[in-house]
Amino acid sequence: MSVRSLRREYVKRFIYYFLFICSIHSVTAQNAVATTIIAHPSVVIDNLSRAQLRSIFFMRQAVWPDGTAVKVFVMPVTSASHQLFCREQLQLFPYQLERVWQKLIYSGTGTAPGLLQDKHSMLAMIAETPGAIGYVETLEGSQVVKVITLTQ
Repeated sequence: MSVRSLRREYVKRFIYYFLFICSIHSVTAQNAVATTIIAHPSVVIDNLSRAQLRSIFFMRQAVWPDGTAVKVFVMPVTSASHQLFCREQLQLFPYQLERVWQKLIYSGTGTAPGLLQDKHSMLAMIAETPGAIGYVETLEGSQVVKVITLTQ
């Protein structure tokens, strides 16, 4: 085989693999379920920027604009909901968020967020705790919590 035919074969394979990877990514992106950011109905904010959301979940923002204390609730780091929330909403890996919390705890400058095991406990805790914020994978018309939209 000549160099030219080998190069042509490599280009064909590269294009084939590239298109294959793109099609897989497209299928998985369509099947992904979005997470919904929820808060206690008394929270005065209706939407947040990604930077504000990160600040809240990095435990840097301690109060809402009206002076109410922010109380952050999350699911276990290994849960699919938490991983999806980190990737979609915060645009970082779960271990990165975990590192921030560990630094706060071990340095004595802060505390970790409240840990809840499932969607039902998340909804119940957010509904009963003033200033609370969290997330769920799906929300079926709940009037007990407030949905926070993410602005770009």
